[in-house]
Amino acid sequence: MAIKALIRCTHFLARRHIPHTTNFDELIDLIVSCGAEDLKGFLERARLNATYTSKVAVVEFVEAVGLWAEECLLKRLRQASHFSIMADECTDVTTTEELSIFFRWVNMDGQPVEHFLDIVPLKATDAKTIYSALVEFMKDKNIQISKLVGMGFDGAATFSGKHNGVQSLLKKISPHALFVHCHCHLLQLACVQAANATSGIKHVYITLTTLWKFFHYSPKRAESLKAVQQVLDLPELKVVKPSDTRWLSHERCVKAVKASYSAIVTALNNIYEQTHAPEALGISKALCRPSTLVAIYLLDYVLPQVAKLSRALQTERIDLTAITPLVDATLNTLDDAMLPAANWVLELMDAKNEIEEVTDITLTTESIATFQGQVAEPFIRMLKANISSRFISQDIVSHLASLIRRKCQLLTLLTSIHMVRT
Repeated sequence: MAIKALIRCTHFLARRHIPHTTNFDELIDLIVSCGAEDLKGFLERARLNATYTSKVAVVEFVEAVGLWAEECLLKRLRQASHFSIMADECTDVTTTEELSIFFRWVNMDGQPVEHFLDIVPLKATDAKTIYSALVEFMKDKNIQISKLVGMGFDGAATFSGKHNGVQSLLKKISPHALFVHCHCHLLQLACVQAANATSGIKHVYITLTTLWKFFHYSPKRAESLKAVQQVLDLPELKVVKPSDTRWLSHERCVKAVKASYSAIVTALNNIYEQTHAPEALGISKALCRPSTLVAIYLLDYVLPQVAKLSRALQTERIDLTAITPLVDATLNTLDDAMLPAANWVLELMDAKNEIEEVTDITLTTESIATFQGQVAEPFIRMLKANISSRFISQDIVSHLASLIRRKCQLLTLLTSIHMVRT
């Protein structure tokens, strides 16, 4: 019972991402003080080198729990009639290339489940190496590759290549397996390509990236921004890195800059006056351009709409038939951004006086209308076209999902009839 209690304590710490080697002793002491007599008696009777409370012991407990959890998942996965695999490569802090592996299957209750199983080190990141790593992993874990019916990867040629990509190599083993390009990745690509094709938006993203670097790599500058935010009674928000490969990062970056716009401009001007840093002056001038400010308000309206779709696509049990209506609703909402009296335009005009107090920007309805015609409309049209082209096949998916649902309903009905007869 005592060893079981120690393992449960280890599991408690691991599940909550609490450092186990530094908190295990204190947790044990707390439990003993609360009246755990079996554990107290064990610790009093055990030799000093056999209490199983050392750092070595707790690490072994964590590894044992991990092996147990993995085996439980593998047992359920092996029982499944079919499964899908998802994988992505990344680089850890030691610059080691790694492959994260997830599996998705339908459990015994008929519900889809998705679980992370392992991170595998890679010697290289070419398609054959990744393919070999996946196949070797499934063989080592006694997972029948013949049951593979789906693959979910990003759109990089290494994974999605039709002739030499990972998905094409896996299809040689399991020809009936379908490859699905990650929908959130597709959505991110649609946004990035629309921004790169619209100079007015592309320059804003470049400015935001430069702004992030300016504060991120200097704790002193970050503290200066924080001090200005406190004086102006604004939320203490950090500038988020806008990354082309990280979903929703542009939305978070734009939202933070907009919320702390006056504080950021003030901090940049203060830093330039104190240090004469040319970067501070350059970023301040870029942010104080009317086109940059208007673009920030436009993006703060557009990106949340796309982010809402992205989050919906990330839900664990999304209904495939709901994808097309979600995409259509997003496209219709984006149309509203091109209206002369769009919500983001009205919000910008409401903040006009406050903005002009901090900067030399002069906003007029004419300048905003010009921006809408020259930047906003081309950007939104391009964004809509990119989204539509990437989700054009969803009608097929919706019809397939409907057929599967009808088949399941029919099977349920036949099972019920059979049970009544017997």
